[in-house]
Formats: sequence, C-alpha cells, structure tokens
Amino acid sequence: MSSCSLQLGVFAPVAADKVALFADGTIAGATKDGQTYGLAKSSGADVLFVNLDKVEAAGRDPENLPKTWDELVDLARAIQEVNSSDKWGNTAYYTYGPGGDSYGQAMRILNWFNSNNAPLGSNLGVPSANIEGAADTWVFHNDLMWSSTENLILQSESEGGSGQLFNDGVIALKPGWNNDATSVGAGNINATAIEFPLPPNGKPATIVIGNDIESPLKGGPNPDMAIELVEQTTTNPDAQAWLANNAGIWLPALKSLLEQYETYDKLGGYATDTAKNIVRITMRVLLEGGSGPLPGWPKNGSRIWQAWNDMYGRIWKGKLDKAAIQAELDTIQTTIEGLVTKSG
Repeated sequence: MSSCSLQLGVFAPVAADKVALFADGTIAGATKDGQTYGLAKSSGADVLFVNLDKVEAAGRDPENLPKTWDELVDLARAIQEVNSSDKWGNTAYYTYGPGGDSYGQAMRILNWFNSNNAPLGSNLGVPSANIEGAADTWVFHNDLMWSSTENLILQSESEGGSGQLFNDGVIALKPGWNNDATSVGAGNINATAIEFPLPPNGKPATIVIGNDIESPLKGGPNPDMAIELVEQTTTNPDAQAWLANNAGIWLPALKSLLEQYETYDKLGGYATDTAKNIVRITMRVLLEGGSGPLPGWPKNGSRIWQAWNDMYGRIWKGKLDKAAIQAELDTIQTTIEGLVTKSG
C-alpha cells in the first residue's frame, strides 16, 4: 500500500496494540487521523556510506566521522583535494543527479530536508516545498554536491554501478540504503555507514525505503478476516526475518527485531561482513530516526517529480544563491499545489 492508496478510503484500520510493535517510520505512510491502515512486512532505511580509506587519505580520523553538516562539507572538501582520477576529476560526494520523472533522486536527498524540519510534503501529499529551512538545505546540498564533478554526478550509474565506483574510491561519501550494501559489500573495501549528519537544531531523519505495507480491504466478504490476516502475518517474527536472511535488500520492520541491531545475525541475504555491518547500522537508523516515506502525491506523481527534478537541476548546475533558490521553491510549491488537485 502507498499513502496515495490510503487516501482512497478502501482500507480498514488495524489494532493499536499491533501498530505499537512497529518502528514509527515503517507505518507512517499508512497512518491518517490517528489510525493506521496497514502494517509493514519489510522495510529499509537511508544512511551515509563512508569509504574509510579515503577519509584517512585526506588526513582525517576515520574513528571521528562527521556529526554535523559543516563537518560533512569540510570532510568532503578535504577528500576532494586529494582524491582525483583522469576520468572523473577531483571527487568526494555522490548522489543521483537530476533528470526524468522518477523519485529516485528525491529518495536519496529528502532526508536532509526532513532533518532540517523542512520536508517537501507530508506523508499524505500536502506540499511544503518553500517553507523555512528548505532554501538553507539546498544551499548546504549544493556545497556537498560540488565536492564532485558534474561529470561524476551525471554518470547515471545504477546502484550497483555507483557501488563499484565507491569500492574503487572514486566516490568516498554517498547516501544509500540496505540495497546499496549488497554492491558496496561485495568489494574488498574498508567502509562503513553512519547516520546522516545534522544541521543546527536538526533531528535524525531517514527516508524509509523498500517499505512493503500490507493493508486489509474494508470491503469484501470477510473484512474481519482481512484484518486478522494482516495483523497475524506481518507481526510474525520469522516472517519478518525471512527477506533479510534469504534475499537481502530488505530489513524487518518490527521494533523487537530492529532493537537487536548490534548483534542481529539473520542477514544471510547479505554476502559479506562489511555488508552485514552496514545493514545493522541501517537497522538502528530505521528504529531511531525513520521519518517516513516520500510524500505520497494523490495525483500527477510523475509530473510532480519531473518538475522537482527540473528544479533540482537548475539549483545545482546554476550554483544558485539562497534568494534565487527561494524563488525556485516558491514556484515549485505553486506547481505541486496545482498538480495535486488537477485531474489528468
């Protein structure tokens, strides 16, 4: 279920005692007016991947990684000064560049806005793109992005491709989720992941990714049975553990399993110790700072993400200042407000 589907009113709420078993972020997209209309059978979380060898090569302490935005930008610039290749130039930080009508770019960026109390929109698709703090977040993000070349940012590699570039040392810092651990962890590399550094007065935040919510239909011949089925299957610890232990990519969503992150060993779907250690960090982040999914636009999602990606490109490539960024944000706010109410 997506938060868009929630707004259709076709699902029945589940019991509060079952909801309490789950990490907050995993069920945020299924919650409306104090009731929750589904439970997560699996989940995932964004973190910041760090190539520790590149940190050390820049003369920085790999045991003392950034906790603030200023510290992160400072580290990225230090790495950029010494980390170069003929093909990519001087590089440090990487995330997907703008383009197209997908939400993949936003999925790796909007955690910064959530942590600065400036989300793009609510879980139920109410836009807030131009609120206080959003322009400052874009200014920070531009500083971070320009610790790498445009050529690298627009190289359009897949998750596996950017993972290889991380393993090769072209990328030293990159946001990613548990799925990225499968490619990063496949390399013989000294790497870890950390919770996203915070701005002043910020809060821990991650975009909940790979979150699969099962919801009981309100209609049908056996609505009570539908609720019972969802409640029983999603709260089963063995079922929750299966994907991470067999397929990789996903995490359990139950708090009782996430709370075991330090020693959690049902991670057979991840091939290496590096991957498993990174996944344990994503478990902790999901437990402690999961702020929910991307905004669930009720209409015209592709057109909204196209407009947002176009704006992202102008802000980044143009190296816009705060005033120019705010003008862009005022425009995108008006655009999204129109699209979420427009048919077709």
